[in-house]
Amino acid sequence: MFIELTEIVGEGIGRISKPERTICVNSSKISNFYSDSTDRTVIELRKSSIRVKETYEEVKELILKLTWFKWATLQKCFKIAS
Repeated sequence: MFIELTEIVGEGIGRISKPERTICVNSSKISNFYSDSTDRTVIELRKSSIRVKETYEEVKELILKLTWFKWATLQKCFKIAS
């Protein structure tokens, strides 16, 4: 499942024209996330990290909602199968 976030572009030509862009992140690839000193959130993926505009609490809420949705869907599947 994916969550949509606003990435803060840190370097390169894209930084000049558009310092932000919308991205979708596969939640199963997230290994860690934490707040930095500017109230932005750093999301560590398996091989890289990204800095997003959303606060730590917003990211946490998105991940928790997604986790709950996955859990509820699995529960329905098991009830149907039994």
